[in-house]
Amino acid sequence: MELIQAHGDTLAALGAQSSLAEKLAVVHRAVRVRHPLVARIAVALHDATTGRLRTFVHSTDGPVPLEFYEARMEDAPELARVLASREGRVVQDLSVYAQGTHEHTRALQAHGFRSSYTLPFWWDGRFEALIFFNARTTGCFGTEILEELDVWGHLVGSLAMSELSAARALLAAVRTTNRLAHLRDPETGAHLDRMARYVRLIARNLARSGRQEMNDEMIEHLFVFAPMHDVGKIGIPDEVLMKPGPLTEPEREVMRRHPAIGRQIVDEILANFGAEHLGHVDLLRQVAESHHELLDGSGYPQGLRAGQVPVAARIAAVADVFDALTSRRPYKEPWPNSAAFAWLERHAPSELDRDCVEALVSAASEVEEIQRTLVDERAPSPGSAPAEGP
Repeated sequence: MELIQAHGDTLAALGAQSSLAEKLAVVHRAVRVRHPLVARIAVALHDATTGRLRTFVHSTDGPVPLEFYEARMEDAPELARVLASREGRVVQDLSVYAQGTHEHTRALQAHGFRSSYTLPFWWDGRFEALIFFNARTTGCFGTEILEELDVWGHLVGSLAMSELSAARALLAAVRTTNRLAHLRDPETGAHLDRMARYVRLIARNLARSGRQEMNDEMIEHLFVFAPMHDVGKIGIPDEVLMKPGPLTEPEREVMRRHPAIGRQIVDEILANFGAEHLGHVDLLRQVAESHHELLDGSGYPQGLRAGQVPVAARIAAVADVFDALTSRRPYKEPWPNSAAFAWLERHAPSELDRDCVEALVSAASEVEEIQRTLVDERAPSPGSAPAEGP
């Protein structure tokens, strides 16, 4: 036996500058070397605020069974039991759910999957995700393979949280700086959280309908980045930013600087955090710089037209305007959703992206659920009448 030998690292590609999906594919290939029947590894994220699970990233051998999917934990009792017990769940034959009504179960079976292992993943004491391993044969998840999959599952979960934690750290830094700079800024944390969820809702519906080529990983990053759209307001003087009444034209010109300032701040934050290569980070730049661009060229800061406006910015614009219309401000009462939807529809497609507007309007019940979950302090309930019509 040679005392000194070379050894090829099968997971070396995890250190490359690549997307989370590409890294998951590396892990999947390594798993299949020892366990070739594992045909799918997937991660679903848990939103603690809304209690929903949503698809995030996957590596699948063959057609993809499930994308752009969300479900409330309370509507998936088997998964809720996994969370409550903090133990994995093995289903050796998915036919036991042949009469099930849940979309995720039906989708897996329709694509030929016959068994599964579900691992709950906790990070810093919080339930963050479910890791799924699926096979197209029954009875293949024995004790030995399960012990190995626990290790692989925690690696997969750690990769996902490493990616998202970097983005969340950026958001936390921006929010803290913004809070310190403008303690009386009327745009609350609830506004940012609602706006981000409207962004995710619009993006998911666009992807589902095939109107935009987006995957779950891209949508999740857009969701995390969306609250940073107005980071440039840090550079706007308080007397302009917090003026209770309408702005004068010179004041409007000052306010219109915030997208350009925002892009500068984003670039500096990314450089300082060493996060220039964070997955889908261009979405953050696009949202910060272009969320006030309009399709007819009348927006700012660059006066972009139609296809020049990035999709991420078009989505953010519709979400931001809708929440502004339906929220109370010092100078206005909130509009009911119906009036805000009508306003958006009147301004599409000349200014706003019609597909983005339709993606939001068509999900009225989900919009209301977001509003019920994320309510501003002392704010009226969704749908209350405005003091003036739009």
